[in-house]
Amino acid sequence: MGTGELNIRLNFIEGYGYGDEPYIVFNMPGSSIEPLLIWEGLFADLLDNPDMSGKGWIGFTRDYHELKGIWNEDYEPVSIDVSEYLKDLDYYTGQSFKFEETAEMFEALRKYLEYAQRNGYQISAHYDDLY
Repeated sequence: MGTGELNIRLNFIEGYGYGDEPYIVFNMPGSSIEPLLIWEGLFADLLDNPDMSGKGWIGFTRDYHELKGIWNEDYEPVSIDVSEYLKDLDYYTGQSFKFEETAEMFEALRKYLEYAQRNGYQISAHYDDLY
């Protein structure tokens, strides 16, 4: 199962009233770690206040606001640049969120990506609105 290696919650879609809404699936092929499932609403909460300094968007921020990468309109899985996406998450560290769960999801996502980076795993991700 692999959950104990990370000691994080891997399912952020069931049991909270949004299990039938769009979500993002993160996979770590070749590892024993199960997929990380995150309701899109938690991403909306996380990415609601992006850096507007004009330095350019990267990672999750770019994908979400420009409907690229993970949020592509074909729902095709994409391989993400783990270092880039971790760097993007740095901007959101310490911010407050509308949903209590967003902070837990943020930490789980960070640990998931850090584990992949540390152990040389790739991450594939895709948007899923098919129930």
